[in-house]
Amino acid sequence: MVGDIIQIPTSDGGTVAVKRRPNRGGTPVVLFHGLAVNADLWNLPDIDGPNYRYRSLATVLVESGYDVWLVNFRGHGAPTMYSAPPPGQRDWCVDHFIAFDLPAVFERVAAESNRSPFAIGASMGAMTLAGYVLGAAMTDEGRGPHMVADPAIAAARQAALRGCAFIEFPAALRWPQPLIADGKLDWGGLLRNWRRTDPEVNYSFEVASRLGWAMAVVNLVGEVPLDFLRPSVGSMNWIEALPRRLSDLLSKAERGAVQAFLNFVGMYTGQTNHKADVFLQGRRHIVDGMKAGVLRQLAKSVRSCGFVSDIGEPVLVYSNHYDRIATPALVLAGSQDRIANPQVTREAFFERIASADKQFHLIDGVGHAEIETAPVACEKAYPLIVDWLKQHDAA
Repeated sequence: MVGDIIQIPTSDGGTVAVKRRPNRGGTPVVLFHGLAVNADLWNLPDIDGPNYRYRSLATVLVESGYDVWLVNFRGHGAPTMYSAPPPGQRDWCVDHFIAFDLPAVFERVAAESNRSPFAIGASMGAMTLAGYVLGAAMTDEGRGPHMVADPAIAAARQAALRGCAFIEFPAALRWPQPLIADGKLDWGGLLRNWRRTDPEVNYSFEVASRLGWAMAVVNLVGEVPLDFLRPSVGSMNWIEALPRRLSDLLSKAERGAVQAFLNFVGMYTGQTNHKADVFLQGRRHIVDGMKAGVLRQLAKSVRSCGFVSDIGEPVLVYSNHYDRIATPALVLAGSQDRIANPQVTREAFFERIASADKQFHLIDGVGHAEIETAPVACEKAYPLIVDWLKQHDAA
């Protein structure tokens, strides 16, 4: 997970930690991570497994000549690459990433490289990137701090970018066959079809978004901590210290248990291509916590069947302003994605943006979070990304 770490101050008093893998003179590519992971999501080690080879997108981009910037949103990346919130801030949400973290990062990238960058966001990172390019900013005018979408800001931000790639983008948090209609939950439909695991539905997310008691617990605790899943820095795998025969036996059992866990999670995300070895040797090291404010905003967006702000009033409906996006755009969606349904992403975002230069690619057989860390992405997705970058780098 090589790279130089840079601490970038934000206008509200925080810092954004960025890992840079520089190719001096190469075009910058800035990458934004999703929920419950950190920036090294894009920067896992090479892994050779049975019948596959995994290589991270950061490595592929560096070898293609790009200057790669890996961004941690505030509150992510502890302990070695931590993006610190302002002193005294205990909670934050996607609005904070949009209003403070991204402007600071893009200003620094422009200053150091003197070149317009590309930007790539996955899942929550794609939501954050979309909010940024459509001109969202925080204002104190009126009834206290809240988010607004400013066309002039949108135009200036897009003019400073070469283009944006949106991967597994939950452009509107709804599904083609929703369980919520007219603000009410269809309990009859849930009882009849609760076993469904196809991308057209996601009952688990729709139900969870309405569990007030669950959100109250998360708000009380402040976050859902997941960093306990990471091994401590510098620790060795105790299994490897055992005699070879016992070590091999336990390693096989560990891989089997992890693969079973990944398959179980796939019922909720649509993923079927994750490999236990990639998780054990890389992905488990980049697991990160989920802050209450982020989860609150996502749940609010599910209830609104869109993408909405969480800070102040009036609420900004980000998904009503996608038509302000005119930058060159690449959209990658997995056909089995149960969180960012590809049909919704196409209709709510791709078909509405004003970009004359836009591409939509449906990656067959791929679920959520697999374009970042599943070996299948090396064959099906990364060549598309590199080709698109090269086309627009030469333009």
